[in-house]
Amino acid sequence: MTGVSCTDETAKWNRGTTRNIEPKPLVSIQLKKPKLGENMMGNESVPGLRDTPFYVTKEEFKEAINASPMLPLFEIKGTIMNKSFKINPSVRTTESIEQVHGEHNDLSSCAKCVQFLSKYVFLTDSQVKDCRKLRITASSAHKVSVKETTDSTNFKREHLHPKFVGNKYTKHGQQGEIDAKVYLKSNGHQVQEKGICVSQQENWLSASPDGIFDGQTLLEIECSVPFSSWSTLDQLFESGKYDVGKDENGDLVVKEKGSRGIYLQVQLTMYCTGLKQCKLLVWLGVDEHTYIDILYNETYVNNQVTRLKNFYVKKLLPCLVNN
Repeated sequence: MTGVSCTDETAKWNRGTTRNIEPKPLVSIQLKKPKLGENMMGNESVPGLRDTPFYVTKEEFKEAINASPMLPLFEIKGTIMNKSFKINPSVRTTESIEQVHGEHNDLSSCAKCVQFLSKYVFLTDSQVKDCRKLRITASSAHKVSVKETTDSTNFKREHLHPKFVGNKYTKHGQQGEIDAKVYLKSNGHQVQEKGICVSQQENWLSASPDGIFDGQTLLEIECSVPFSSWSTLDQLFESGKYDVGKDENGDLVVKEKGSRGIYLQVQLTMYCTGLKQCKLLVWLGVDEHTYIDILYNETYVNNQVTRLKNFYVKKLLPCLVNN
């Protein structure tokens, strides 16, 4: 099928090649010779854009063919028509433009590095929870029974499937930690935030320090909620029920066998971070707080790590594998 070719009429400037040369259907072609001076371009029969259906997407094309009487032709296997009708479109691969490094003032200043951190370093909330489940943590170590013969069912159940989601006391502690850090920074101290620290020596043990104080000191913040029995820190320390008390000289010390396990938590956190000193901040408010310096106790830590590792290998690890 053919129509008027591009040589049969004067080509129009500023008109695309397709519009100049493509024919119209045969029924629309006027075969008579035009008269002298007759304007053929104003006639509807003049060649121009095709009126053949045009499909933007593969779905439109398939829908039209399925409704067409020519569908059986497209269903003949082995033909080009069948292959073009049945084949899935190829996925175009685009080469990504290589990013260059930006400023390195903080973790979020370089877009290229942020992508790397998001993929390999930063953890989602669920990943953080899984990371804690796989290890004994410094904050939960005091719950591990001292005697091997003690039933560990409750610890393992709470460790793998914790039901406690927080209460007014935990919210008080979280807000107190924020307020304490703001106070420290406003007084010229540096507080470096830290995430989960896995021990390099014992990968089954981890800790989540509250921060690093002025570069080389572990910072741990304790925020107690006042009760009817005490309203000041001095009253709390003298009550004998808290992990912090006074020695024979009247100096504040942290008890090794305190009910809250603060001393054990601090020592294991120093073990995981490699730090040798800790500043414990007992916080009640801007006008009511105190600092206690704690040195790393290597002998104590070695004994505790041995005990905890024995528990992990014999009791917790098999439970992790089975679950």
